[in-house]
Amino acid sequence: MHDQEAQISRRTVIKGAAAAGGGLVVGGGCADELLAEAALPPDALRISNDQWFAERAWSVSANKVLGATTAVTSLAKRIYRPTSAAEIATIVKSLPEATPIACVCGGHESSNAAMVANNDAVILDLIRLKSIEFHKAGGESLVTVGSGVVFRELVEAVKAHGGALPVGTGPGVGVAGYVMNGGLSSYFSRRLGLLGQRVVQMTVVTAAGEIRVLTAKDELFTAMLGAGSALAIVVDLTLRLADASIVKFAEQRVFGFESREQAVQYSHEAMRFMRERVIPDESVSLELVVTGTKALVVTTVFYDTFAGDSVAFVKPLEDLAASMKLPTLAQGHWGSWYEAAAALWPVIAQQTGAPLATLYHCVGTEGVPPDDVLDFVSKTIVGEAPLDEASLSIVEIRSLGGAAQKGTKIPTGNCRHAFFVDLITLYDAKAKSTVERQAIVDSTNRVVDKARAVKGLGVDFSGTHSQPDDIGRTAVAAEIFGSAEMAAMVARAKDEVDPNNRFRFHPFAKFIA
Repeated sequence: MHDQEAQISRRTVIKGAAAAGGGLVVGGGCADELLAEAALPPDALRISNDQWFAERAWSVSANKVLGATTAVTSLAKRIYRPTSAAEIATIVKSLPEATPIACVCGGHESSNAAMVANNDAVILDLIRLKSIEFHKAGGESLVTVGSGVVFRELVEAVKAHGGALPVGTGPGVGVAGYVMNGGLSSYFSRRLGLLGQRVVQMTVVTAAGEIRVLTAKDELFTAMLGAGSALAIVVDLTLRLADASIVKFAEQRVFGFESREQAVQYSHEAMRFMRERVIPDESVSLELVVTGTKALVVTTVFYDTFAGDSVAFVKPLEDLAASMKLPTLAQGHWGSWYEAAAALWPVIAQQTGAPLATLYHCVGTEGVPPDDVLDFVSKTIVGEAPLDEASLSIVEIRSLGGAAQKGTKIPTGNCRHAFFVDLITLYDAKAKSTVERQAIVDSTNRVVDKARAVKGLGVDFSGTHSQPDDIGRTAVAAEIFGSAEMAAMVARAKDEVDPNNRFRFHPFAKFIA
């Protein structure tokens, strides 16, 4: 065992022993002798499913509200809130082997299959696993994060330690769930890779109630970084920290538009700028967001390798807006990784519902996008997405590649793509009739179906942004997991550690079980 692995593993063993758990496996050997007898399982929550769901669910798949006349809620027969790996293992072992188990960390998952579950299921709400521990091993700065931690908590802690990570923009997104789907970061992945690529170790509990400490030499470790809780229950994970200086600054400009034609024209020209100036230059990344509230949000992040004038770099994007007579609604300069990481928290806080109905779809190219792709993204995705009907919706157009493409391959399609677009259809279902809900879904599906016909354009390859519960449509496992080989590896791991498919509520379980 390498020194780094040994140090982290010893920490986990000591924590497990103190928690009086059972069945811990470290580095291929059983450490049961270090652990006391498992305690009785904790009591299930006494609040109603409706109350729990209302407190924990930020969004739910729009497919689940089609035709619904009542609110979607959790169907599980019991909900637990364990506080340690030992408690999780005890709960799992106390249940009949056929009992399905769903895991919930942040609650910001596209289909929320785990939160809804079914009448036979038990839910493990991991919200109490809130530990964030910084340490060093093998000359690297590391942070071990419990599965109940959300991004707001992690970002604030990392800031205090002068670090940086390729985090997501949503403050309430669960870190573990995000990582277990690959961990795409629109602002930071070009320089820091996917967040999943920065994991060095994780502690999990299997379907048999065995606590395992996994490192990169374990096939299950790699499989977990794309299939998440479809394979095992994540207790904590350890990430390699970067230094905060890796991000120099960022420039953001927000322009208004009146007609969809203006949004189409601006996005097309901005993508040409991205293709010519950004994708070849790994010292910078660019994201354009087209919103249902008629705003064009252009964010350019400059890394420590950038040499030049950031204001001069973004001036062509300002000139484009001026030539189209688009008003400048806001402009900002961020001087640190933290400012960029936390920039959208106030905006996301305004997106409220009970919960919000969401449809997540994405497309991308492995290399530089050709003209026909730029034409399709602008004219069809930006031009035809239901932004007016579902005004909280957005189209995000991003440069990716860089460290994400060059880093360790993990089972997510994001590893392969240099250019990435996602369509997030988002609205408050309570404000829409059943007919209006169906029309929004139909409109979204038409855009996705057209995308499948565009040569060289991957569809639904992203673990973070695909909608695997689309009714009557099937995503392709090889695209979700990045390749047929990765998909086969994940399926092999599923057969080994969860042959009865206890963890069936992860959105990707149906592709690998």
